[in-house]
Amino acid sequence: MNCVRSICFVVFSTLFVMSSAFASETLLNHVKSTSQAMSAFYMQGLSEGNEKYLREFTRFKKQSEMLLKQYVRENGPQGEALLHRWQGFSGELNLEYHADYGWEVDGRVRQDFRAYLSDIYQLVDKQKTNYSTAKDQKLLTSVQVEALAARFFDISSTYDGTESLFTSDMKKLNPQIISADVKGRLVSLASSSSEAGMKNSLASAKSKWEFVENSVVNYKGQSAYFVVYATKNKIHQVLAQK
Repeated sequence: MNCVRSICFVVFSTLFVMSSAFASETLLNHVKSTSQAMSAFYMQGLSEGNEKYLREFTRFKKQSEMLLKQYVRENGPQGEALLHRWQGFSGELNLEYHADYGWEVDGRVRQDFRAYLSDIYQLVDKQKTNYSTAKDQKLLTSVQVEALAARFFDISSTYDGTESLFTSDMKKLNPQIISADVKGRLVSLASSSSEAGMKNSLASAKSKWEFVENSVVNYKGQSAYFVVYATKNKIHQVLAQK
């Protein structure tokens, strides 16, 4: 009987670990898609209403919600509460043009969207040590780059700039800490890769990040948003390689 119980415990533990790992990957992808949706959403306004970014926003928003619902089905931590929050503001993500302020979104909706990204990123940050494989490390790095870019576009598109940031948002999604993490992990991934092509690609991704880092992390040169958007997409392509 003890032997049977031991076997059952091992099987249950294995399934639990597998489930947790899968849920964590779903959360990572949800944070990534949410960040991409935010970047595209605010780029629509920064580009004077370019429909390219509206299409990308619509695609990423749909993808983000699909992943969130999957995360809920997997009983991911805070899943139900996150879905309730998402459904509370996502339908109101609409930009309107104002002669005095340009393309804007309702202030409450902006804050809700911003706080949501801060909170889901914090969930990922608390699980960082669980992402040990090269695949997970690449995905985590991609999530961090996208989250930092999303915050940059959020700040770049608001009249108040960094003054609109709450202390809680700055603490949960700290640009300086995350950027250092990104660069360190890109170096580590490159050094551990056995493929010369991938080593070069990862080194190139690090250089690309450093090129826009000051703009993204310190909110300098906010007019460089086209460059930032293109650069973060190129980094994403490198990290998405198998």
